Amino acid sequence: MTQMKSGLLILAVLASLLTGCAGMKPTIFLHPEYNFGYIEKVAVIPFENLSKEQGAASRATRLFVSELLATESFEVVEPGEVSRALEKFATIRAAQLTQAQLVEIGKQLGVQALFLGSVNESSSMRSGSASTSVVTMVVRLVETDQGVTVWSATHTEGGRGFWASLFGTGQKSESEVTRNCVKKTLKTLIN
Repeated sequence: MTQMKSGLLILAVLASLLTGCAGMKPTIFLHPEYNFGYIEKVAVIPFENLSKEQGAASRATRLFVSELLATESFEVVEPGEVSRALEKFATIRAAQLTQAQLVEIGKQLGVQALFLGSVNESSSMRSGSASTSVVTMVVRLVETDQGVTVWSATHTEGGRGFWASLFGTGQKSESEVTRNCVKKTLKTLIN
């Protein structure tokens, strides 16, 4: 009987390790009354970098645009057109744009919604011969009639899972971890 209890205890510990290391689920806000079918054309405002790694936001923005195009869910304004529309607001960080400014940008670009985001963490940690990359992104979708957020998601991707730690495998580059983070974030909006 004690062997059976110790066997069950070992299984319970293994199960908790496996689920505990599976990664965090995204935190999601979805406006309960908004009709997402209205959105046909969108623009991606360049993401902000709140991490210590230079280039993290531009990498995340490029990957986000690429993955968004791959979903074929929306027509996406070219990044150069977005940059041109933002020239008027060059001294303002994207997170500081007012509702009126977001509506104005939306009208100028002819879009129904704008994606805005930030890379809050982008780091690579070394432990012995293995390295681990971690990326945290916050992305939101703002409709351009009134400048209201209708969707928002926060997701962290990376770190070493149980099996990678146990066997020393699974080293992923920061680009690969960022791409996975983008995909999982978008999946909360687009199935």
